Amino acid sequence: MRLKFLLIIVLFSMTTFGQLTGKVTGLNSTKTDTINDTVIKVVYKNDKILRNPMPPALFFNGKLVSYSLLSTINPENISSVNVVKIDTIIDSIKYYGRISIQGKTPSNYNYMTLNEFKLKYVSPSENVPVFQIDGTIVDDDYNGYLIDEKNILRVIVTPVDNPKQKIKIDFINLLTKSAKNIEETNQIIIR
Repeated sequence: MRLKFLLIIVLFSMTTFGQLTGKVTGLNSTKTDTINDTVIKVVYKNDKILRNPMPPALFFNGKLVSYSLLSTINPENISSVNVVKIDTIIDSIKYYGRISIQGKTPSNYNYMTLNEFKLKYVSPSENVPVFQIDGTIVDDDYNGYLIDEKNILRVIVTPVDNPKQKIKIDFINLLTKSAKNIEETNQIIIR
């Protein structure tokens, strides 16, 4: 009888105190996604929240440019970067500092807006264009969004036409000449 009672108390205490809740020092567990997960995870990517409300002015070769240029500029074409932590007012807009980037020889790059790029490389279409650069959807003004034409590796245009949803989009994906994109492009898959 004592043995049964002792066994019941041991099992009860193991189930009661065996699972600790809360944060335990030295015990870190991360849940990874598996094929058997029953809960669908929805992730909203909204980098506007992360944008600096007090941006500095960005100059490239002495010309005020958009931050969009940083998404396609080749780091090899930069000769120097100068940061000045003094507020600047340009065209009635207050900037909290200045970042001046000096590029190498002008023949190494060709900057144009996304709309200029579309007119030059994408077949004319009445569909609404949606640009993506290296996996990031562009949600800025295509007339002011600058890219380096010479640093674009590949353009993938996917037309989406869904009459029931009244959607007519040209999804234009630009891949830059990053080491990762070049490696993936040169990869041959044999099935």
